[in-house]
Amino acid sequence: MISNFVFGFGSLFTGYIENRYGEKKLLLLFQIGSFFSCFFIIFSQNIISFAFFHILLCGFMSIYHPAGLTLISRRTSSLSKSMSYHGIAGSLGLAFGPILSSILTTFINWRYAYFLVMIIFLILFIATYFLLELKFYNYKIKSKRKLFNKKLIIFYLINCLAGIAFSSFLTYMPIFFSIKLININLMPILIGGFFTTLVLLAGIPGQIVGGIIGEKYNKSLIIMILCLLHIPLLIIIPLLKGYVLIFFTLLLGFINFIFQPIGNSIIADYTVSSQRGIAYGLSFFLGFGIGSFGSGIGGILLSNWNISLVFYFAALVMILSIIPSLFLLKFDKKNN
Repeated sequence: MISNFVFGFGSLFTGYIENRYGEKKLLLLFQIGSFFSCFFIIFSQNIISFAFFHILLCGFMSIYHPAGLTLISRRTSSLSKSMSYHGIAGSLGLAFGPILSSILTTFINWRYAYFLVMIIFLILFIATYFLLELKFYNYKIKSKRKLFNKKLIIFYLINCLAGIAFSSFLTYMPIFFSIKLININLMPILIGGFFTTLVLLAGIPGQIVGGIIGEKYNKSLIIMILCLLHIPLLIIIPLLKGYVLIFFTLLLGFINFIFQPIGNSIIADYTVSSQRGIAYGLSFFLGFGIGSFGSGIGGILLSNWNISLVFYFAALVMILSIIPSLFLLKFDKKNN
């Protein structure tokens, strides 16, 4: 929970300094800082040092989203599609993370999972340094558009609630599968990693769909529908078993990731270029930083009662998100 909070909290500072130093320098700092954090994690000798360097890793990783998404928003005309392509790449990383780490942990040692990540960050640093063009932007022209307009504040509230729900059920998805699918002839860690990977892979077509419908339909209406669709899925999934359980968790992954390109496009729609780094930073602080409390609450529910309550808690949070989503749709209709 603390690591996730730092991951979100650091985005606030990144948003403010992005205009001054540019996206490329921040991306390089994110990559080299994450590289060294993984290096120290590998050689940690106890849970205290492991936790400290893991929190440090999340601090450096918090730089990415405000810088990366701002870069994309300034260099493309088809925003929803571009955000969906970015989301697809992110979903691939999220999806293969659990299965690769579970294989390395099961058959070798957990330290090799962080070694793999360390090598990836080094490759990214070299690629970013040599391949990404450095651009400078002129922000002397002041925009009359306020950063904290009503529509953006309402979307931030939706994003915060969705982040709490997402953090709560995704954090414990590997444990959920290892409990529910124990009859499958695999080691528990592999069961959790493999089926969590499948759920996250289902997010890739979700990202594609999000990019397509975000270009054609009202984004506020899509957000409201997505909030509604989460509720029955989160309620029924703990009650299911076998292939039916797998199908509905895949459906949950698909629907969940439609949200990302739509939400990122909404922020770009409601802000001007000079505000965007700050806007994305605040968005990720709310979605991941405040959202991290979902994993903490989920941990309490799992430790004291059972895994089903984690999903019911996420469903309750998504029910609350319906209220601001209706207000967001109302404001959109007024302006149109």
